[in-house]
Amino acid sequence: MGIVKRFPKSWRVDVIVLRNGGRDPKGNPRPDEEIPLKDCLIGPRLMNDPVDHSDVSASELYLYRDPDPNFRFRTTDRIRVPAGARMAGDWSVDGRPKEWPIGVEVGLEAG
Repeated sequence: MGIVKRFPKSWRVDVIVLRNGGRDPKGNPRPDEEIPLKDCLIGPRLMNDPVDHSDVSASELYLYRDPDPNFRFRTTDRIRVPAGARMAGDWSVDGRPKEWPIGVEVGLEAG
């Protein structure tokens, strides 16, 4: 059992992974591939930098998902959280997704 399944269904959200479609043989960009993913958890990153005295708040999240042998996040993916869900909007993967035996942790940033 993964980590996400341990949380209430009402906490989970379905997201869409937007993956670069690459280029066709003539070099023209192909449309992004849209990959729907069910049962993700999304929440703000907790950051505590004692020397950061900025008034600007960072827009950073974590996405958690149970293990799935048929899907792996890529550093170039973008994540769309649907309107009406907490943290709705488009997010970019920030850094390398972390894979654990009980799930995946993906850092996200605005953009």
